[in-house]
Amino acid sequence: MPIKTFGLDVSHTAFGLYDCDVFLPTPAVSHKDYVSIVIATCVAHKIDLIIPCIDEEVQLFAQHIAVFTKAGVKVLVAEESLVAMCRDKAAMSRVLNPIVPIFVASYDKRSFAIALLNGEVHFPVIAKPRSGSASTGIQIISNVEDFKSLNEQMIIQELAIPHKNDLDYAFFKQQLEKNINPQVSEISVQIVADQEGNLIGQMMSFNKLKNGVPIEIFPYENEAILQEVSQLYPFLKELGWKGPLNLQGRLTDNGFKIFEMNARFTGITGLRACMGFNEVAVCIQEWLGIRSELNSLDLNMNRFGIRQVADKSIHLQRNQTLKLHSEKLNGKKLKSKKTLLLTGATGYLGRNLIDSLIESNDSFEILALVRDKKKALELLPDKVFCYDVQDLENGNLVLGKVDILLHAGFARPHRSHEELANSLAFTADLFSRAISNQVATILNISSQSVYGQSDLPPWKETATIAPTTPYGIAKYASELLLESRVAQHKHINYTSIRLGSLVGGAKGMVEVDLVSRLVSKALVSEPIQINGGMQLVDRLDIRDAVNAINVLLNHSSMNWKKVYNLGSSTSMLLIDLATLIVDTVATDMDVPRSMVEVHNSKDTQSAGMDSSAFCQDFQWKPKYTMIDCIKTLIDFKNKSDSKLLLN
Repeated sequence: MPIKTFGLDVSHTAFGLYDCDVFLPTPAVSHKDYVSIVIATCVAHKIDLIIPCIDEEVQLFAQHIAVFTKAGVKVLVAEESLVAMCRDKAAMSRVLNPIVPIFVASYDKRSFAIALLNGEVHFPVIAKPRSGSASTGIQIISNVEDFKSLNEQMIIQELAIPHKNDLDYAFFKQQLEKNINPQVSEISVQIVADQEGNLIGQMMSFNKLKNGVPIEIFPYENEAILQEVSQLYPFLKELGWKGPLNLQGRLTDNGFKIFEMNARFTGITGLRACMGFNEVAVCIQEWLGIRSELNSLDLNMNRFGIRQVADKSIHLQRNQTLKLHSEKLNGKKLKSKKTLLLTGATGYLGRNLIDSLIESNDSFEILALVRDKKKALELLPDKVFCYDVQDLENGNLVLGKVDILLHAGFARPHRSHEELANSLAFTADLFSRAISNQVATILNISSQSVYGQSDLPPWKETATIAPTTPYGIAKYASELLLESRVAQHKHINYTSIRLGSLVGGAKGMVEVDLVSRLVSKALVSEPIQINGGMQLVDRLDIRDAVNAINVLLNHSSMNWKKVYNLGSSTSMLLIDLATLIVDTVATDMDVPRSMVEVHNSKDTQSAGMDSSAFCQDFQWKPKYTMIDCIKTLIDFKNKSDSKLLLN
């Protein structure tokens, strides 16, 4: 997003500081002048919005929201009444259970003793500090002696035991017998409200924790739970709900039971963003008045999360065991459609690929990242969702929702050096964003131009890389950018397709290719002049290219090689190509045959690739011959001429 970030902390070694643009030291939250110092810091640095991230700070800022507002600083926090109830677990249960009975019963020490005598509660139970967080100070209370040892400030809650069909039910019971708090089968419900307290997004995950920190996170869907939770929304709004609110509980034999509630972002907020639910971006847009309807809050159900030193968001295709686990957890098959983000969507390859994907199996939700959104909406099918670079920079295009990035948008070889440089800069930025959001699969369209002329064609992927043009250098640079950026993320799959020159009459064709220009001359019986004639020429029919990429996208990316050649694998001499064009046009169109004039030339540049690796890995082979290509060009040009006459 186009924002400047300031990290405020008492510690100079705070982990998050070094992801911010500026570090501003503060005293400890307990300092008597903490709020006034923070406000003065915000005013001095013209900070528009501050986001408290720890419980003590959330409560303090909520209490002083009027002071922040008077100073012109917005605070992403709920009102004090809601925050205070979140901090007091006994109050949470007492106030909210009469609205929807989904909270575990909570007691202070005296009321628990009475309930125990009346047979209303039974051991084991759980004890925790009244205003604690992150599982600090939690104890399992198994008997009266354990209970008597508790201090008066502890809150005692009934245990939310997983239902008997839960995958971790047996483990949970075993751990309880050892007096260990088993942090498994926890359901986290994250709900987000705008500044008026209206819901703008909700999601659930099924988590396993270690010492209060989620380490395994699976997207979870359960409409019954969301319906129960939604009954709280009007009352939460009255209490001053704004921004994020996290509810933690378990699905028990008696239904969903909540044992924790926090009015702040949580430790897995960043991971949720990598899974499509970027609540921070949406809240910043909401509080700063730049909210866009394009930026909805939805979870990518095709990913799971794991955490150790860093967060990883991984596509479920990487692990079939975990995919089955996720499906069993949710009680249904995962959505079959993958989300494909395509650049170059309005170009020759892009337009025809989109049509093919929609017509063949419609198994992709297609997002197009384009330069001109208005033009794209006119050219592309209604099923395609169009975004421009401004949407990307403003956070309206949520990369966490993307399963596959197909980068085909790049300046053509005949464009200026400046346009090629701009394309390379855009490619570097796009790859960085995609990898930061841990997009599971990246397909980069490169070019045969990377090979140059050091080796004679046909080139294998192991041939010498020695590009002779700025376009070839830029394309090889794009391959290196992708490879180097993915190197530290082994769970991201990628490949670069070194594509041969495309030919054929189809949508988006621009007449710059040699074959197309020669066909145009032959159609009006102009002489065809060629230099040399002994150079090898290789062209791939646009239909074959589209079909090959379609096949690639529908194969698992787990075993992709880092580069593949994709061409026709059938080179021919330039003189033979010119003769074939002249003969085909003259025969098909019944026009006088053009003369082929051969001029002496030192031009010996040839082209041609060996595509056997691609053909073998994906059981694919080209279908169309050069004569087929020429005939589609004839038909396309005739139709184009007819349209011009009608206009």
